Amino acid sequence: MADQGATLPGQPHTSEKQPDMYGQPSQYEYGYGQPPYNQPPPGYAQHQTGYGMAVSHNAIVTAPVSPGVTVFVNRSAPDNYLFLSIFSMLCCFLPTGIVAVVYAAMVDGAWNSSEDDKARSYSTNAKNWSIASIIIGVVVYVLTVVIVPVVYFVVIVSAVASN
Repeated sequence: MADQGATLPGQPHTSEKQPDMYGQPSQYEYGYGQPPYNQPPPGYAQHQTGYGMAVSHNAIVTAPVSPGVTVFVNRSAPDNYLFLSIFSMLCCFLPTGIVAVVYAAMVDGAWNSSEDDKARSYSTNAKNWSIASIIIGVVVYVLTVVIVPVVYFVVIVSAVASN
């Protein structure tokens, strides 16, 4: 940090703050009205990070509760269920799987646009459509495994009986 008596090249040596271009005294003692390096401007909270302090990019800083206290609200992104929806589309039932993939693809975009309710709704829809696709696919596969042999058996028995 700069010493009170130190001046930068091109700056006049004085202990009082120089007025800026509007005649107002500058809030900083040097530079072009900018805060010193790595210092926040006045009015902004100074958040310290260090060993053992987690920094989350999914946090909203709310208004200070009292001087020196800042409240962080954790925002966790909803799961987009993309893997589940792709699996249900490819392996179970294609039509409902496509709907699930579309909803899964919209989750992250809504979350990044700060539309939290839409993102959660899309996430829920992606999960529900994926589950529906899996259930329909399992039912179709079970019916196929049960009905196809029965039909072949009936066809073979009727062919043998007619001879």
